[in-house]
Amino acid sequence: MSDDTLKPSAVLKRLGRVGWNKVEGAFIVRTEDGATLHLCPNSDEDLRAGIHVDEIDVAEGLRRKGAATKAMLALCRLADEHKLVLKGGPVGWSDDPWGEKFVAWIRRLGFERDPFPPTIVHDRTAFYARRLPKPLKKNVPRL
Repeated sequence: MSDDTLKPSAVLKRLGRVGWNKVEGAFIVRTEDGATLHLCPNSDEDLRAGIHVDEIDVAEGLRRKGAATKAMLALCRLADEHKLVLKGGPVGWSDDPWGEKFVAWIRRLGFERDPFPPTIVHDRTAFYARRLPKPLKKNVPRL
């Protein structure tokens, strides 16, 4: 393995405590604010193939306090820094009362509709999300 390989566990631990769930085939990252991210790298060896955000969990008592937003913003910054594509979905099912709000939230985080969703889509209203890395902003002193 080359030195420029991005080992998933080493990179993701910057977000919080990292564990591996064999059943899901996903890294479980628990942030100090109480969010839990279920992240599936598209490669066991290297993050450069991208990350699928499979699930975002926040304990009921901690909801509506920004924990999920902070965790996702940190993940987006990490993705920008390492030039990683983030994907997720499907979300926004037609029978989900929170679907539209969730789609609006992830759009505010810089996600867009994935132009290449899986070939089998059972609900055309489902939203498959993709976020391409953004250029890093240089620290500009505030006036």
